[in-house]
Amino acid sequence: MRASSLSKRAIALSLSSLLAIALPAAADEPEILFRFPAGGVVNSGPELEGGRVWFISDSKTLYIMTEGGRAIGKRDINVRRVPFIACDPYGRAVIPDGASAILMVNKAGQEVWRTELGASPAGPPAFGLDGRLYAAAGGKVLCLAPNGLRLWSRELGGDFLSLVGPGPGGGPLIALSDGSVLLYSPDGALLWREGFQSQARHMATRGSEVFLAFADGTLAAFTPLVRAPGTGTATGAAAGVALPPLGSALEALAAGPDGYYVLGASGRLLALGTGGEELWRAETGALASGAARLFAFKGRVVLASRSRVRSYGPDGALFRDLSIRNATGLPALTKGGAVLSGGSDWILYAYRFERELEGLARERPAILDRQAVKDAGKRALLWYPGGSSDDTVLSMLADIEKSLKSGTIGEGASEALLLASAVALGELEAPFGAGALARGPSPRGALARATACEVLGALGFPAAVELLAEVIARDADPAVRAAAASAVAAIGLDPEGKALDAFAAEAARGRLDARTGRALIDAIEALYRAGGGLDNPSGALALLRIAGGASYPGDLRRRAEAALRRISAPQ
Repeated sequence: MRASSLSKRAIALSLSSLLAIALPAAADEPEILFRFPAGGVVNSGPELEGGRVWFISDSKTLYIMTEGGRAIGKRDINVRRVPFIACDPYGRAVIPDGASAILMVNKAGQEVWRTELGASPAGPPAFGLDGRLYAAAGGKVLCLAPNGLRLWSRELGGDFLSLVGPGPGGGPLIALSDGSVLLYSPDGALLWREGFQSQARHMATRGSEVFLAFADGTLAAFTPLVRAPGTGTATGAAAGVALPPLGSALEALAAGPDGYYVLGASGRLLALGTGGEELWRAETGALASGAARLFAFKGRVVLASRSRVRSYGPDGALFRDLSIRNATGLPALTKGGAVLSGGSDWILYAYRFERELEGLARERPAILDRQAVKDAGKRALLWYPGGSSDDTVLSMLADIEKSLKSGTIGEGASEALLLASAVALGELEAPFGAGALARGPSPRGALARATACEVLGALGFPAAVELLAEVIARDADPAVRAAAASAVAAIGLDPEGKALDAFAAEAARGRLDARTGRALIDAIEALYRAGGGLDNPSGALALLRIAGGASYPGDLRRRAEAALRRISAPQ
């Protein structure tokens, strides 16, 4: 009896089901989101930060684009490959320039500043919460302000291995070849030093905790800055936590919202919770060959090698698997879940891979506390005879300027920032017992307040920008307001847009004097030039208001028009 057509179809379906179980499924062709022509093989990067992508091809070109593939800048350089591209918290990046210098460039690829380190950088620099740059070169660790000014340097006393920032307390965490691990404050004070029997090959930080992965495959977690009870003061005592060994040499390490992830050279992936407890282990197999990177997110960890990218869920189960062809280096992963990889065909590819991912939250830099500003003013006046007279204040500021010029301000940088802020605001309160308080700003002389603004500009900390915007809005003396605008230009950053908003508000009032107006116009142009674009329209609005303001003199209106044309011109 012949089988019916229905029976034949059922048999065929059964056989296909058995084959599907017996044979591994073929990998799907990766979905390409976009292709970006690189003009050559991508050999440095891609590096990602703040929605921007940075990479260099052997056409001797640095490219900057958005994560969506839109080109926003590029720069010709004199080499085909650089050892690092380091992104700062403000949408800029640092690359090596010559034998012993580093170059900061904005999103348009334009130079912001260039600094000689005195020796070749030993590795990529790291950045603190407030934008301070930490670099190792010539057996030293150096700290630069966000405007490139050298603040301090310290002898390391050993051969450099790696550097992480910000560590607990906000300063750099450094590993040396003799097994030592050092933690400095942002102002250069040595907070913690610990010696280990094996070299710390990989380091990561998560809040107050330091995670160390050693060359012998052992792991450890430390809390370097233990607070003395009731004092809030760091004692420097380290509380260590023993962790399960990985069992092989380490390939990669990452810290994420759920804990830590460690990849061994054998291909074993280890997940540890926030308390150091083992969550799961997975054998990654093919990813063990060659270099690899780890990316940690909430509920996901992603392993990336040249040929393959895999994501694992919170229980260690393989979630997604992406095969990459003709890659010339390690890929990168965007927070939107796309994989970026340079191909041997001179194209940077973006592949669809994961959902939007949530990484470890970046701590925001501390805002200048007004009570701390006033307290710093009181402390300073205790050491200077003459109270808050102009001569006394100018003498204090001159001491700060000397240490800034020599690059030795070091542990005095934070105190100098607070003191100069108190003077610029005219809130330099004399300590108790110094006599009756005078009405009006203290110091009363405009020269001291203007000089304090100049010091804030030289220090280069973006934390001072909001304060300088307040000086522009409320100080009655045009010399002080002009100095505050020039200080904003010297800092070159306005992360929250406070200064540009203040400029637009001042221009709308129609009361700008010529001196303040010129300084304000120059500051707007400097900020746009440093940032590389018109991200915040408030500056352009201020220029339009000055250019069209009938109450402003003709030369000031023409100056604003010329600046508006320059910042609006294509980069």
